[in-house]
Amino acid sequence: MSAVYWTIGLLVVAALVVAPQAAIIFGRRRGLWIGLGFAAVLVVAWSALDRSTPRAAPADWSAVPSVASDSCAKCHADHYESWRQTYHRTMTREATPEFVKGDFADAVYEYQGLPTRFTRSGDKYQMKTVDLAWAAELAKAHGEMGKVSPPQFVTLQVDRLVGSHWIQECLHRRPNGEYIRLPVLYDIREKRWIHTNGAFLAPDTDDFWHKSRYASWNETCLFCHNTGPRKNPEPGPRGQRPRGYSSEVAELGISCEACHGPGSEHVRRNQNPAHRFSLQLSNSTDSSIVNPLRLSVPRRDDICARCHGALVPKPEMWDTKTVRDPFIPGFDLGRFNHFFTSEEEQARLYNGAAKLSPAPKPGPTDGRFWGDGTPLTTALEFNGMALSACYQKGQGAMSCLSCHEMHGSDPNHMLKPMMRTNEACYQCHETYRATLVEHTKHPPDTPGSLCYNCHMPHQVYSLLATHRSHRIESPTLEGSIGSSKPHACNLCHLDKSLGWTREQLARWPNVRANTVALSEDEERIAAAVLYLSQADARTRVVVAGAFANPAAQQAAGTDWHGSFLTRLMAEERYPAVRYLAHKALKSVHGDAAAAPFDFLARPGDRDRQLRVLRERFDASPVVRPLPFVPLTPQGLPDDATLRRLRDRRSDPDLTINE
Repeated sequence: MSAVYWTIGLLVVAALVVAPQAAIIFGRRRGLWIGLGFAAVLVVAWSALDRSTPRAAPADWSAVPSVASDSCAKCHADHYESWRQTYHRTMTREATPEFVKGDFADAVYEYQGLPTRFTRSGDKYQMKTVDLAWAAELAKAHGEMGKVSPPQFVTLQVDRLVGSHWIQECLHRRPNGEYIRLPVLYDIREKRWIHTNGAFLAPDTDDFWHKSRYASWNETCLFCHNTGPRKNPEPGPRGQRPRGYSSEVAELGISCEACHGPGSEHVRRNQNPAHRFSLQLSNSTDSSIVNPLRLSVPRRDDICARCHGALVPKPEMWDTKTVRDPFIPGFDLGRFNHFFTSEEEQARLYNGAAKLSPAPKPGPTDGRFWGDGTPLTTALEFNGMALSACYQKGQGAMSCLSCHEMHGSDPNHMLKPMMRTNEACYQCHETYRATLVEHTKHPPDTPGSLCYNCHMPHQVYSLLATHRSHRIESPTLEGSIGSSKPHACNLCHLDKSLGWTREQLARWPNVRANTVALSEDEERIAAAVLYLSQADARTRVVVAGAFANPAAQQAAGTDWHGSFLTRLMAEERYPAVRYLAHKALKSVHGDAAAAPFDFLARPGDRDRQLRVLRERFDASPVVRPLPFVPLTPQGLPDDATLRRLRDRRSDPDLTINE
């Protein structure tokens, strides 16, 4: 019902209430007219009050001041409370007792023989760790302490935190306003301190501060982990880093305005009860705030892509003095930023080069994209979805909000109810409901008949875990061979070769798998063994993570994992790969049987630990046929074959910083 009808109704009700009372005082006829007049004045005043508030959207959204998320709680209590449960809210926080996850009760963590101590004084937190300058000396000496002066330490206050879900980084504020990441962080899942070199995908290093030295919150975390960011750098000499920062945010973490735009005008307008009542009754759009659900699919998804997309600012669209993010929900994100599809393109665009068409392809050490352009790390979910045929360049029905929502969902992955089932895909592909087994070639109620296990496999790495790809695609050998991207089938069927996969794919209509040429090893040896033996660290870390996947354990069995993983971990120089391989062992054998092992221990200590574990697992050789797993007649790994494969390993230095 429109606001006009409600106004007429209000007039009638007012007349019915006031007229009888006026009739008693002034007589029936005069009282009736007085009552009607009073009601008319009331409605006219109410309507005037309503019209006094503008209905049009703000002419300049960038001029609308921000308000804190608490301002939304009064009228939107349910949405406010559901948002408070999310990890978006606590993405960045000051280091206070409410938000600190780590153990600061005089705890000590040792890395490379160097201790870091964590203490607390009242509500202040300190980290006593290796001095940066001394650490640089040690790195030049390749970690040989006998060649440098005695260790030097420095006590730094922990001022700010990033992360509250998987890993929590500690930031120290320098006198020039720069927040730097300290070299030891807290693994929330494992409830332990770890060095930054073990938290990201990077090779072992002798440099204690290597992963933290240039990790500046003002330069990196500021823009995606906060709302309304302004870098405000103090320019340094030409070509050098800023002298300092006076960075500002509208609010730490991802708050209401990150999705709904600046809210002060919305708050001001809706303090007018007549305006608010009129909007509610007429179900009209409130133009003073952004509702993502009312936007077109591209503009809706731009809100997510701002932090979950690969972006480089367009210099001409950003204020170079404040470096303020100009994007406001509802605007075209591409107006202010370039999307990039490889680290080479990212570097070119940052250096002011023009965007090329076609764009440079990802190289063999790209830390963001597989060779075919599929994102290989988190924070690029939009880029993966944008490559999907389901997305149709944002012109179809699918969007981020098809599966995710901010309010009322599971805070862990922000998924709507039933989105962990095939109902997610049945939204658009209803016909497969009746033909599921015919399509999947797997029994119902098994992991192989869950759509996303094949079409959104765990091909993404970050934060010591593997995650689902957001590129929805059919698994093909063409998309895997030469791209370094592990094949979806072989991330479950760890015991099968790519040759086996080719034959299985041929069972689907319109699949030309037989046209793919495979090497003899790819035909005969389990792809997981090949990947862990020969592939680069990006592939190895994803495959190592697959060994802990219950679906893979069900499909391939676990009786051969221990003997193989302990061998393949022995010469692994990437801590993250060692971590995930050991996590897989714990998932099968339990913490006690997989101990002792420290993925960040010194090489000699790790070798001794792995020898003990290997002997333990070799005591239970494989007794069933595994035709693609290189085993001796005694059911143990064929060490000669593994050595031959490892000798062909492609192992360049590369980094995934997410």
